[in-house]
Amino acid sequence: MALSQFGMTAAVVTIGDEVVEGRVANENAAWISGQLMERGLWPRLVIAIPDDEDLIVRTLRLAWDSADIVIVSGGLGFTPDDITRRAVARACLRDAVIDEHVSRTVLDTLEWVDAETARAVSSFPQGAIPLLSPCGGVPGFSVGDLHVLPGSPREMRAMFATIPLPEGADQDITTTHLHCRTTEDAIQSVLVEFDEHFHDVRLGSYPDYSQHEPSVDIVLVSRSVESLESADEWLSRTLNCATTH
Repeated sequence: MALSQFGMTAAVVTIGDEVVEGRVANENAAWISGQLMERGLWPRLVIAIPDDEDLIVRTLRLAWDSADIVIVSGGLGFTPDDITRRAVARACLRDAVIDEHVSRTVLDTLEWVDAETARAVSSFPQGAIPLLSPCGGVPGFSVGDLHVLPGSPREMRAMFATIPLPEGADQDITTTHLHCRTTEDAIQSVLVEFDEHFHDVRLGSYPDYSQHEPSVDIVLVSRSVESLESADEWLSRTLNCATTH
């Protein structure tokens, strides 16, 4: 499937030693990717990185080069390992500055915050738009089409709902599934032929050998409902398998 057929695309970056080291499941990335698909943005890069400032900077620049919109979660607190704000500022080639208005708002809103902490969590790359937490947590921010959210799943999801999407990101992405009683090697030539005929439909093939009778689940994804229906019909007929949902 040609890159142009993906339309508006997104990159998802989660930050935190605990995620990379497997101490915390990367549920944020899976949830964000699903939401992006529902809202017409096709994820093209999903990556988790530790609390390493230089690595964060390099990864964010890769993400910008890979997609139209970048969603970052994690590292927005006020402890020494919360370095996302500074790293994003470096990646943007901007100074990090304290938004005094946001600092006062945080101080007035959160009972557990002192003045020093309020200023620490109100530091953003120059020119960034602050994103106040609907849950009363630390603020995030947007720099163009890069949006930085907290790592707490509850706070992240609430703030995600406030992000403005790029124009044209409302084009639907449609998915269909087929279940075939066969093996992947037996249908290899059909899958190659499919790719030659249906350039704007992405195909994923997932074999299952755990059952008594092996099978292959095929997932078709496209922005074109017409193309998806044609591809589904052709593949179902050619492989004699059923669409499941």
